[in-house]
Amino acid sequence: MPALPSDLKGSTFSHVFGSNTASLEHFLLSRKIRGPCWLDIKTPQLTNQALSWCKVEAVALKSELVCVVKDLSPPPLVVMSLSLKTVQNPKTHHNEIVSLAALVHHQFPLDKAPPRPPFQTHFCVISKPNDCIFPYDFKEAVRKKNAKVEIAGTERALLGFFLAKMHKIDPDVLVGHDILGFDLEVLLQRISFCKVPHWSKIGRLRRANMPKLGGRSGFAEKSATSGRLVCDVEISAKELIRCKSYHLTELASQVLKMERAVIPQENIRNFYGDSPHLLYVLELTWMDAKLILQIMCELNVLPLALQITNIAGNVMSRTLMGGRAERNEFLLLHAFHEKNYIVPDKQFFKKPQHDLAGDEDEDGAGKGAPKKVRKKAAYAGGLVLDPKVGFYDKFILLLDFNSLYPSIIQEFNICFTTIQRVASAMRKKTQEEEDADEIPEIPDSDLEMGVLPKEIRKLVERRRQVKQLMKQPDLNPDLHMQYDIRQKALKLTANSMYGCLGFSYSRFYAKPLAALVTHKGREILMHTKDLVQRMNLEVIYGDTDSIMINTNSTNLDEVYKLGNKVKSEVNKLYKLLEIDIDGVFKSLLLLKKKKYAALMVENHGDGRFTTKQELKGLDIVRRDWCGLAKECGNYVIGQILSDQSRDTIVENIQKHLIEVGEKVASGDVPLNMFEIHKALTKDPQDYPDKKSLPHVHVALWINSQGGRKVKAGDTVSYVICQDGSNLGASQRAYALEQLQKQDSLTLDTQYYLAQQVHPVVGRICDPIEGIDGVLIATWLGLDPGQFRAQQRQQREEETDGLLGAPAQLTDEERYRDCERFSFTCPQCGTENIYDNVFEGAGTMIEPSLLQCCKVSCGGRPVDHHTQISNKLLLDIRRHIRKYYSVSTLSPTHTHTHTLSHSLTHSLTHSL
Repeated sequence: MPALPSDLKGSTFSHVFGSNTASLEHFLLSRKIRGPCWLDIKTPQLTNQALSWCKVEAVALKSELVCVVKDLSPPPLVVMSLSLKTVQNPKTHHNEIVSLAALVHHQFPLDKAPPRPPFQTHFCVISKPNDCIFPYDFKEAVRKKNAKVEIAGTERALLGFFLAKMHKIDPDVLVGHDILGFDLEVLLQRISFCKVPHWSKIGRLRRANMPKLGGRSGFAEKSATSGRLVCDVEISAKELIRCKSYHLTELASQVLKMERAVIPQENIRNFYGDSPHLLYVLELTWMDAKLILQIMCELNVLPLALQITNIAGNVMSRTLMGGRAERNEFLLLHAFHEKNYIVPDKQFFKKPQHDLAGDEDEDGAGKGAPKKVRKKAAYAGGLVLDPKVGFYDKFILLLDFNSLYPSIIQEFNICFTTIQRVASAMRKKTQEEEDADEIPEIPDSDLEMGVLPKEIRKLVERRRQVKQLMKQPDLNPDLHMQYDIRQKALKLTANSMYGCLGFSYSRFYAKPLAALVTHKGREILMHTKDLVQRMNLEVIYGDTDSIMINTNSTNLDEVYKLGNKVKSEVNKLYKLLEIDIDGVFKSLLLLKKKKYAALMVENHGDGRFTTKQELKGLDIVRRDWCGLAKECGNYVIGQILSDQSRDTIVENIQKHLIEVGEKVASGDVPLNMFEIHKALTKDPQDYPDKKSLPHVHVALWINSQGGRKVKAGDTVSYVICQDGSNLGASQRAYALEQLQKQDSLTLDTQYYLAQQVHPVVGRICDPIEGIDGVLIATWLGLDPGQFRAQQRQQREEETDGLLGAPAQLTDEERYRDCERFSFTCPQCGTENIYDNVFEGAGTMIEPSLLQCCKVSCGGRPVDHHTQISNKLLLDIRRHIRKYYSVSTLSPTHTHTHTLSHSLTHSLTHSL
């Protein structure tokens, strides 16, 4: 029977809910199945015809016969870690598999510490490219090594051996690095190309026809492994840790503190020349499989995914693929379903790729690279107080609200079931009303607690109980680890619950509720600041859920007493909201909003303490600045935060920068120190302006070389070179291996000193007297002339601030009274007003001229570029005439300057 249309209406009903609800969702909710658990299946019927590769198959005739069995430990799993090496066929340009290694553990526990070693058995299989032969003594060399190696004469034989092993071992979990983005796709493509029978043994479901491969979502690869969990350590690491990149080499270094040896794909053919080299290829394939398994164990990926899935009530295969929105969705679905609420239907959007790069608004390519255009937020976010910029050498107190947004939801009972809202379809709103925040009223205090705050409270209380259990004396190490994983899972889930309210693709998206939460957050931070100031204390900065207080004290015990006093006064005002001492800074360099460096105190009691450097938002913690710039920045911060005299600090910085300039000029700096790392927010081929984005340009070159493709979310490393052209720096980006192989390329040392080291050091030293941009340039061996011009411009901006045009204003504030450029759509006659060249943010950016603002029009203003150009030219001339006429009429110099400056801004905005 076909599903009912979601927009169906009738004389006795206005809406149909649940028309597109998936059978899996209905089954999980109706049977209260929350993640992996034991199930009691009554009167199962054995099947006559096998639908899977499983040893036993049974059918439950109806869902009511399936019940959850509680309080049983999870069973051990069969885990297989995979690694493979490929070469590119020079004729077809396809990747062909030449070696494959797998490590297997048949009893991998989910409720204990990972086993050591993390595998019990392994197998390796090696083939050869069509244009290569095995060394004559290779079989003997393998025998002498006593290695478990299968030598396959062809790639087809290799793949057949692998599928036979898969069927025999029957792993529950496949583990790999980029296994969902590369390994599975290549395996399936080669199985299809080589016509290997029983391809579906890669999963557990018997299937005749292979799904269509190569889709961007990777749906075919995921469906091919039905019945097995797929753990991609690259995806898991992105959620659990922060790295400059998530390549296997970087993860091995960061997580395991091990170096990984790599053979470039184009060199693998050369290793077929003799047996020792070919054995080395096999050894590295095996070693990669081991590293992948060790990373999975070190990050506790499987136990953590199990706990998160049991909390959220979704399926573990989806948890392993990331995506917090779906976890929150299922947690709320279970909660509302249990209380017999009708839940929102799942909406299906044609969704662009996410902006995966994070908050990276400054490009390491320097000049010539376009800046990311940010879309105006749908509602106001957290409050950031204006910082009192400078260097502080007395103790700074940092106070922080514990889980602010989840606490606000509980404190004020914010829920879909408690907040009165008017459906947007029931009222007509102007564009101004659409743009304005809709802040609903707080519910009455005597109202029953809503579903959302109740669920968050459950998570918070469960975590508190688990942390208490962890404090038990003589606790079993396995149990302690299990508790720690559980509390981490509860924390991750609770902290992400607020996100489902403000995420526009969420099933439980509720902008008014999200706006109310952030509104109360801003209100609470302002009240806290006012209260602290009434206590005659100086608040020097605040951000969303924290404030910094200048204690003007050098006595650590007094500082903690002061912190506890502030904490007590603030916490009196709330029932559930709690502020606590998050730390004490011995010294602090506060540069601007969200950017500071400090020495965090680690108190050992009795007045004894050590310090640890903490950096927030600075260039040196971002991956899109080269290692040399970061090293210089770290040195300068270390000097500034030290207890040395100001003269000594300036002298040391001068010596270091002179030394750096000389080393760069003489070529004494390792090449890897010049690498810049930048994340792709979409697949390289999807960028509209590929040439001006250095990381995209290099990514396209990498993808043209064969082997693993870089894609959205991957980090690309590049260097800026002199290549004999006059192109801008952003168009002279190359991969490090290109620089090493091509004699025509040399490192652009001027770029690195002027556009990497100088800006990083300059911004850090900005509040420090005795150091300016001209001096830094001189010390680095640069021409100080261009930096003098920059300083003059900066002084002019500061003067403008004194004359009424504050230098700290945003573009939106500065140009709020200016005329916007407009163009009437020739197709429908609607006036289109343009504020930006682009609309949207991150990966959702598109040129503003691509479509008419009237959705039903379908016109493309960009097709009328001649008319737009003429209109813009006429507007510019009109503004120029206005500029000169007002300048002439102004009676005083100051007034002339102010008006001229304002009109210049107006002209600039139109341009």
